[in-house]
Amino acid sequence: MIYKEACTSLKNRSSVLIVISNKGGVGKTSIAIAMSMFYAQKTKHRTLLLELDSSPGDFKTIFDIEEDKSLELALRFPQKYSRYVKNIYKNLDVLNGISNPLAAESIKTEAVNILFDYIYRDYKFIIIDTQTTINGIILDALRFSDLIFIVSDYSLESISRISSLLKFLVDKFSISKSKMKVIINKKKFLDFYKIWDITKIIELPIEIFISMDSRFNKTNFLFNREKIFRTKFFRQVSKAISSSLI
Repeated sequence: MIYKEACTSLKNRSSVLIVISNKGGVGKTSIAIAMSMFYAQKTKHRTLLLELDSSPGDFKTIFDIEEDKSLELALRFPQKYSRYVKNIYKNLDVLNGISNPLAAESIKTEAVNILFDYIYRDYKFIIIDTQTTINGIILDALRFSDLIFIVSDYSLESISRISSLLKFLVDKFSISKSKMKVIINKKKFLDFYKIWDITKIIELPIEIFISMDSRFNKTNFLFNREKIFRTKFFRQVSKAISSSLI
């Protein structure tokens, strides 16, 4: 009981933000990277960027992560999870995702909770990137997250998809709607949808619109990470979350 109370207290001092979408190619990973860089830079606190993508995801390539560093191993040996985390920038660390969907489906909620109890001890901010398919481990993360950023691009198909996702999470899994925020990414100057038309579809306030930015490329993290801070994309993502700074 004392251990559980201590972990709950640690959770209250940590903040968990998760980026989700059921539409591929909308920029979830780019936004999660920009968010983690913002929190690490702005607050100076230790920040963890965690991948919950078993498709597999992009982290291994983007951050040149070694084979022996992964979420699978961290879940298996939670007391030693720091061995499987890679430092990628000053006080920003990354934990690579799971290698395949079958492995992800076998993960139990108890294992996730135990790992996070250890992570809460070391990080003030935890930013979670996800895949387009919602599985058990992502649902666990959605339940204990403080903020959920739902990302759509500026198309009717994508906006309709995230509207269905939002309703599904609220109605079927009782995920709190109050902690959900919508980001519309890849807005072009000549896009014709009006803000009020979009809000009617998703029935949730939009946190911010992010414009197309050809200067931003997530592979810059390998070759010129300082360049990311100078992009319009990073500034707009920073604006989206600065008002929600926990």
